[in-house]
Amino acid sequence: MNKKFFEEYKVEDFTADESFINYHFSLNEKDRNFWEQWLIKNPSKRVMAKEARQIIQSFSFTLNEKEYLHEFEKIKTAINKKEPDKLFSLLNRNNTSQPYRRKNRTIPYLIIGFLICASGAAYLLTQSRENKIIPVNQTANSGNNPITFILSDSTIVTLAPNSTLQYPLSFKGKNRQVYLHGEASFNVKRNEHFPFKVHSENIVTTVLGTIFNIKKPGDSAVVVELLKGKVRVEIEDTAAGSPDAILLSPHEKATYVFRDKHFYKNSIPAIFNINFRHNSFEEIAARIKNSFGKTVINHSTKKNWRFTGEFKNTSAKEIIENICLIKNLKNKVLGDSIFITN
Repeated sequence: MNKKFFEEYKVEDFTADESFINYHFSLNEKDRNFWEQWLIKNPSKRVMAKEARQIIQSFSFTLNEKEYLHEFEKIKTAINKKEPDKLFSLLNRNNTSQPYRRKNRTIPYLIIGFLICASGAAYLLTQSRENKIIPVNQTANSGNNPITFILSDSTIVTLAPNSTLQYPLSFKGKNRQVYLHGEASFNVKRNEHFPFKVHSENIVTTVLGTIFNIKKPGDSAVVVELLKGKVRVEIEDTAAGSPDAILLSPHEKATYVFRDKHFYKNSIPAIFNINFRHNSFEEIAARIKNSFGKTVINHSTKKNWRFTGEFKNTSAKEIIENICLIKNLKNKVLGDSIFITN
């Protein structure tokens, strides 16, 4: 049988893949590096891969020491037989021509395979509806301005240019999970029973209900900025050596640097004064985004105007209200976005 493309893998395919088992148990550097990079490039598969790792891990500790040694001896006996028994043949039918050379390397996979096969039927029968794959939508922003849309749970998303968000058409299960490539702001609808999770690169941000930004300054780091509420930020795969999860309070940010695999937590600088000197709308919108984490979108027919002014100890909303008053425009706040209209 030809091997499936990795993109087509389901949970059971991951659990049966020798290379993936190597990755889970860190048996060799090549497989570990491959799967870490593959999961970064294929965020929609991370949930299934994580579930597969949990299954492999749970099966590897299913037996107590006495039972484990008993099964281990049975498998070794089967390996040493001149005629492999049915279990050995089933698990190693492609490798039986070279039993001696591959014997030692095969033993751990036989044990894992035996446990997985023995428990496979029970796993499939007990799969709950919330863990089934559901239709996924994708929104990509290829334009020059941010776009705002609402998810099925009423969470408001403002997606930055050159960014993509994958999300279910309808949230089901214990977690509301989305996958971000690039930058976005989220105004999450509060639900204490169903946390909202944003997967970005190999970072997971978990919230119950809050307003926060995820930024990607180049290819070296990911930044999570919290404006309201509380969030937990952690690494996607908690392998040995990964930093612990950190909690953010309002006006704090977490920066994860890929190079040294470390979180840096600090405060978001307070903005007291902001000045404009004959700035265009695009320049004003960029300043407000960087200073307040608010996205300003011009939906009016007036595009080519400039503004000069100075503001002290104020908010993004008050700045836009003053500009709109002078330019004879209106504005409306929706989540962390401000829309300018005629």
